[in-house]
Amino acid sequence: MHPHFLFNTLNSIMALSEIDTEKMRQLGDAFASFLRISFDFLNSGKLVELSHELELVKAYLFVEQERFGSRLSVLWEVDPGIDLLLPPLSIQPLVENAVRHGLLSQIKGGTIRIRIARQEGVIHIEVADDGKGMEPDKVEQLLNPAAKSKRGIGLSNTNRRLTQLYGQGLSIHSKLNEGTTVSFVVPDNRK
Repeated sequence: MHPHFLFNTLNSIMALSEIDTEKMRQLGDAFASFLRISFDFLNSGKLVELSHELELVKAYLFVEQERFGSRLSVLWEVDPGIDLLLPPLSIQPLVENAVRHGLLSQIKGGTIRIRIARQEGVIHIEVADDGKGMEPDKVEQLLNPAAKSKRGIGLSNTNRRLTQLYGQGLSIHSKLNEGTTVSFVVPDNRK
């Protein structure tokens, strides 16, 4: 969790207190929910239900949409009936990176698409943005924990945890000025 996100959200809540108390309450509730779920996940080493991870993502996106308005659009494509366990904080860091580095680094902002679908014995989880994209060497750095960079720690940790559990980690496809798609698969253990 980035300190800038915490401070900026608190400043937004305080600013709303003078203009729109109902929005302030909604933003405060979403932020409190985000913090509660984040801290619960951080303190457990277990797998979590997809619904809990998505609750965290929704709270995060609500806060960011309140802060950035029309600069941030979100499309949800989640197949119904998917019930699975996955490592905590495996989707939220992908969403946060897409918002911070892909979309909001552009003046115009953009759209993030979160897609979760069954495909041939796995659940495919994908976070895509139409942001600024990256060079191939930057993609390589993000997945390499040995890279001497302060950025990408969340992605390299997520990649490492997914690889340890499932034998494969994140897949990142990016094109400059077109956007980035980050995805991974989790075995579909439905009976």
